[in-house]
Formats: sequence, C-alpha cells, structure tokens
Amino acid sequence: MDAKPLATKVVVDSSVVLHIVKHASEAAPYQACGQLLGLDNQDILEVTHGFNLPVSNSFYDSNDSATLRTKAINKYIGDMVEQLKEVKVDANTVGFYQCTHLGKFINHVVIDNLYAYQKENPEAVVLVYDLSKTVYASFSFKAYRLSPAFIAVKKSGKFSTKNLVEKELSYHDILEEVPVEIHNSHLVTLLLQNLSTQQPESSFTLNSTFNSLDITIDPYLEKTMESIFDSIDDFHYDQGNYNYYQRQLAREQSKISQWQQKRKAENHVRQQKGEAPLPLDNYGKLFKLPEEPSRLENLLISAQLDKYCTQIEEFGATVSSKLFATQKSLEA
Repeated sequence: MDAKPLATKVVVDSSVVLHIVKHASEAAPYQACGQLLGLDNQDILEVTHGFNLPVSNSFYDSNDSATLRTKAINKYIGDMVEQLKEVKVDANTVGFYQCTHLGKFINHVVIDNLYAYQKENPEAVVLVYDLSKTVYASFSFKAYRLSPAFIAVKKSGKFSTKNLVEKELSYHDILEEVPVEIHNSHLVTLLLQNLSTQQPESSFTLNSTFNSLDITIDPYLEKTMESIFDSIDDFHYDQGNYNYYQRQLAREQSKISQWQQKRKAENHVRQQKGEAPLPLDNYGKLFKLPEEPSRLENLLISAQLDKYCTQIEEFGATVSSKLFATQKSLEA
C-alpha cells in the first residue's frame, strides 16, 4: 500500500497567528512555544487552534537534555486537549510552534520534538515565528517538516559519515519548508473591509523624510553577524572533535597494519615449517578502533550557519548600497 502523500500547504487561522505573536511578545526574551491543533484536509494541513506550553528555561536551551516531550508536558497537553474537546475545538495534534530570535531554531530540542511529532503524525509541522526579523525587517512566519532522508537516518540511530552518504543527507536536507497561507474568516474579512472604507481621506501632502539616508548598520544584520561568529566557534569545536577521532583512527590503523605485516612474516616462517598459517583478521581482540562521533551536531550547526547567511543575503544588499553610495559621495 502506497503511503499517503503529505500536505503541500499549511493554512493557519489568523487567530492562531495573533495568538503566537502575542505569546512571543509576552515571553520575550525567552523563546515561547506551544501546541498546534487542526485538521488534515487532503493535501492541506489546517491549523485552527493553538495553546501555550508552560515556560521553562530548560525547554529552550539546546544544550540541555530536557525537551518539550517530558512526562509533565505530555500530561499538560493531554489535559488541555481533553478540555478543548468539551468545547468542540479541533483536538487533532498537527505540530507545535516555536518562537525564535534572529532565525536561531535549528537545534537538538526543535529537531527531536519535531521528529517525535512526525512519528505520531507524519503531517505534523513546526511553525517558526521570528520575533527579531518581524521587528527589524518583515513579518516572518514559516512552516517546516523533517525530510524523509533525515527521518531515515534518525531511525537508524547512527549519524555516521557512511549513513549520511548512503541516504544523500546534507545540512540542506534536514528540513523541508512548507508554504504557509493565513486564513481569515468571512466576518473578519468583512470587518477589515469596513475599517478600510471608514478611513477619512487625507489631502495629499509631501512630507520630508530622511530615513532612506540613514547609513547606520541595521541592528538585525549586526546581530546576525554576531550569531554567525558564535556558530562558527561551535563548528570549529565540533570539527576539532572529529579531527581528533580521525587521528586516533589513523593511529590504530597504523598499529593494525604493523601487526598484520608481522603476522605475515610469522606465517611465512610457519609455512616453511609446514605449519598452518595464522589468521590476519583477528586483530579485534588486540586493537580497538575508536567509535566515530555523531555527525548530527555538525549537520545542525551547518544548517544554522546557512540560515544566517541567507538572512544576510536578504538584508545586506540595502545596507551595502547605502555604504557604497556614501563612499562615492565622499570621494567626489
């Protein structure tokens, strides 16, 4: 039986969007998160309701072993869903939302939780709301789902180089973005239209503004650059651990090679004496090859760095053009 195709679009009710924005603003500087409820309507995933999860610092620290799916959180979610069922709210779990700053959300906590949600419901997504980008640039509200390649490697439980190559998994393929559409009810749409028609017509006036002449570096761009430096430090640390593993592996392989050469010489002598040769592949009892460290951390850091670089490409052009224009005017 063929697997059911996943939803190709996420339709989010405007009330859910407002709830997430409000929760993010109130929880700042902590990264708020919550549960998403809705319906699976053929190739569309409808998100019709959401509620907050209790705020705890450990839930949002990527270096902490605690995750959203602890026993206490699961009990809270179960109780909330039962209460919502009584008031006829869609009680089907379709994912969770994560509020973030500067696009920093690709970490073990989010990935592990999304994997747990997708194990229960393959349609599940994480809605990511970037508060910093919304304040300094434009409204940022995106949906992501783990890729089939990542899920396959995750199920194997081993993020080794061999597995990554076999599954053709790179940091580009950890998450798949799903298009998001914000839906308003007919009453809300009618209200917005009435409000727009009630606005008094103002006479045209030419107001002077010098905002476009501001050449200061955009705070969002500046903070993103600082985040890149932090991620590069993490990348170098992880790469250092992997380089240490490679040196240890090369050292042990060299010892094994020397042992095999010695064993071959012994077998040559035994052959001349008419004795049976000794095996060359039983070095496992004498030498222990180091275990390759998980490449998951490297994947996540690389994906986060790629996210930062994309943000700089999007917002760096405006700042760069102003600086180049200023430089030319000073040279004139």
